[in-house]
Amino acid sequence: MRIIKNIVAAIALIICGNFAIAQNNHTSLLPADSAYRTGKLENGLTYYIRKAANPAGRAEFFIVHNVGSLQEEDNQRGLAHFLEHMAFNGTKNFPGKKLLNYFGSIGVKFGANINAYTSMERTVYNISAVPVQREVVLDSALLALHDWSHYISCEPAEIEAERGVVREEWRRGDDARTRMNKGIMKFQQTGSRFAERDVIGLPEIINTFSRQTLIDYYHKWYHPGLQAVIVVGDIDPDVIEKKIRARFSSIPKAVNPAKRENYTIPDNKEPIVGYFTDPETKAVSVRVTVKIPNLSQEEMQTRKAIYDEVIRNTFLEMFKVRCQVAQESQDSMFRGAVPVFGKLSYASQTFTTTALPYSAKTIFKSLRGLIEEFERVRMYGFSKEEFDQAIVRVKKGADQNYLRNRKPENRDYVSFAVDHFTRQYPIVKPEDYHKISSEYIKSITHEDVNASLPVILSDNNRVIIFSVPESDKKYLPSQEEIYKMIEEVKSSDLDRFTPVGEKKLTIRKDLPGGKILTERAVSSKELSIKHEKQLDSATEWTLSNGARVIWKEEGATKKYVSMRAFRKGGYMLPYDAKQIKIAESFLSMYTINGFNRLEMQKLGGSKSISVKPSLGYRNVEFTGSYTLKDSVEFWNLLYSYFTAVTADENQIANFKNQLLKNLNTPKGENSIFIDSVSSLKFISQPMKSKLTKEDIAAINSASLTTMYNNLFAGADGFTFVFSGPIPASKAKELIVKYIGSLEKGATVAEKQLAHKEPVKRKGEVSLRYKAKNMLSSKASVGRIYFGEVPYNAQSNMYSKFIAYILRDRYMKSIREEKGGTYHVGVTNDIMKYPNEQVEFSVDFDTDPALVDELLVIVQQEIDNFVKNGPTEKEMKEISLYLQKVYQDRKEEILWPAIIANSIKGEVSLQDTEKVFLPKVKADDIKKFAKKIFTSGNRMTFVFEPEKK
Repeated sequence: MRIIKNIVAAIALIICGNFAIAQNNHTSLLPADSAYRTGKLENGLTYYIRKAANPAGRAEFFIVHNVGSLQEEDNQRGLAHFLEHMAFNGTKNFPGKKLLNYFGSIGVKFGANINAYTSMERTVYNISAVPVQREVVLDSALLALHDWSHYISCEPAEIEAERGVVREEWRRGDDARTRMNKGIMKFQQTGSRFAERDVIGLPEIINTFSRQTLIDYYHKWYHPGLQAVIVVGDIDPDVIEKKIRARFSSIPKAVNPAKRENYTIPDNKEPIVGYFTDPETKAVSVRVTVKIPNLSQEEMQTRKAIYDEVIRNTFLEMFKVRCQVAQESQDSMFRGAVPVFGKLSYASQTFTTTALPYSAKTIFKSLRGLIEEFERVRMYGFSKEEFDQAIVRVKKGADQNYLRNRKPENRDYVSFAVDHFTRQYPIVKPEDYHKISSEYIKSITHEDVNASLPVILSDNNRVIIFSVPESDKKYLPSQEEIYKMIEEVKSSDLDRFTPVGEKKLTIRKDLPGGKILTERAVSSKELSIKHEKQLDSATEWTLSNGARVIWKEEGATKKYVSMRAFRKGGYMLPYDAKQIKIAESFLSMYTINGFNRLEMQKLGGSKSISVKPSLGYRNVEFTGSYTLKDSVEFWNLLYSYFTAVTADENQIANFKNQLLKNLNTPKGENSIFIDSVSSLKFISQPMKSKLTKEDIAAINSASLTTMYNNLFAGADGFTFVFSGPIPASKAKELIVKYIGSLEKGATVAEKQLAHKEPVKRKGEVSLRYKAKNMLSSKASVGRIYFGEVPYNAQSNMYSKFIAYILRDRYMKSIREEKGGTYHVGVTNDIMKYPNEQVEFSVDFDTDPALVDELLVIVQQEIDNFVKNGPTEKEMKEISLYLQKVYQDRKEEILWPAIIANSIKGEVSLQDTEKVFLPKVKADDIKKFAKKIFTSGNRMTFVFEPEKK
């Protein structure tokens, strides 16, 4: 075996040499999207302009600053982000809140349409979905970008007011997941400037910096030489270019500007090992990251950029399968492994595989499992058989990605320009990108992928990271143990990987078929469809086995047939709720027509077919789709989901082990709080029964298969809805053959069904939970109001207005005036079951010391709304905003979902609510709010750390 490994290593060197030579074939430049107009003013400012009309009548206005947290001095930590906040609190031409007030008055809303973000490397401001019909609006948007370039006021009073907001934004991220993720990210960037900076900054600096320190950063780094203005939309590029030159040329050019340094992340020869624990987390994982060098700026402009992506995607498909096979094996070292490619800012690409151990006790074993899979690939490479299977999935993914993105929206074109300016990424039209990637997909070989292995799975530049609860750190191996294990694996005789063969679906040619009892044409009227787009005509059949089928033919441009099938049942059926819950959890693990979970995933990857069962409180359902070339496979698969479902013993064993692990894992404070909230919120929770060890022990193949058949088998009572580019006359023979051949089955009579949705507790409910052993410094607050209203589009529209208005009012009173939180979320949820009612939820994070004071403000705003209703200004702004949203919405009409939901009585209220927009009156909203907020149904839930 040692000899073989030496030969493989030698071959790898030869291949690597050939790989390097082969790169010369990829040096031609990528075709640039010529629709962009670019230029640079004498002061150094760059601009990008592109005409686009998706959506029509709108434009995007962006200004990009090619600076971020990396440019901060030690006494400026967090000021790049703080300056971003100040841009919305007063500029030369828009003092105070005039910028937000003006754009709000034309339906361009702060948060949704006006926003900004700061990263390590760049700061980006945007005014989006701007109506372009009036020239004054275009001028105002450009004036705002102009002020953000050089004229942010940074008034002392506004700085003081914003400290609290930014402080609360920092507090918002003070939780176990964010702390650990930040720590891991910094650790991966060990030895670099990236590890020394954090966008949100340090609280001690945010609380104390002087205005001059902020101005120093501002004037040093915000100058035209590091800025780009981007305008994309339904505009005249000639007009916009003249306006940009006239507006921005007067901004002074920087004198002796500071040099913007491109920082790097140092290489490491031995793996860097990091250990991350937190008393608040229950998550256990180990990950291995390989840092991969970026292409040079010159190479990024060539076909090599696309070639490398195709190689990576193909590698990833093959490595995913290996991880899945290892996971499914009887002696598996982990219960899951997820490989992904990523980036560490602009400095490095990465390949990371994260393993999920069965428990913290086996975390070292899980790491060994990952290293073995790494080394197995390094020793032998991938086989042609693996490659042949993977390249089919890569092609399918590329084609689907192109279909999704072939018509970019205005904002997508902006993103291309942002990355071009800050990272020198090429701007390539989707059709050109797809054409080139398709050429490479057709031409690459498994040897090409194997030639990339010395880079993707390099021995150098590895980072190994363990994440466990604080209580489990005793199971973490030492660095010496890890190094020793890696060397053991490298010198061991690992078996070659045996590819999982491509199984073929059993094609049933002997099906007896069924009989059609009735056939008729149906439309929106017959099916009670309430949707702005009317169903002109579809065909409905009833079959002899009790099935009902509706077929909607769509144009030839439709590339696939889609399906929704449903039947009353689910948790309403008269079976033990625990057994239904077990079957639901096992749904993805059932064996279908001899195909286990992994084989089903491979089938779905190579064929354009899908069938997926699901169940809810009131129904069982199937969703599915297929392209015409895979029609036979789809119909056989659908038939199999009704007739050939079994439970594999190996899957059952893994499933039971995971259930036992979940049962034995002590609950964290968050989980206890959530359970407590649920118990208080609902008086009736028929589905809440928990599994016991005895329940888990009793799970077997027979019980799982029986419950699946109880839930899904048999055609009687099922309604199947299809749409696609096939006329009903041709679809008819498929329906008769496959659905008609299903047995009728024993359908539980409707009178035996029982609703089991949880019922809310009325009146005043409250819980203030003091969490023990918490590092977090924040309290999470939730306030719920609910009341009974008709389940219709009008109620939905009223509740939407109330949520938008309250959100804006809380932003002013709680965020801006009190500095009490970064964000107050107000959501509205209108529901039909078990009772028709609407629920409003007000949620925010804050300093525990401010909870009571802020809850008083929450109620004061509610009381004021009930007493006085919305203002004329609020009504106008929300109406304009929603009108713009409806105009811009490009909703794909999914007839199977629309028809199925209409028959079930689960109509999407958003489909019809916009007809009520012109009819909404302030007084109607006031009455609606009074009905809800004076009903006496109020719940308050607070989760906060126990005082030490």
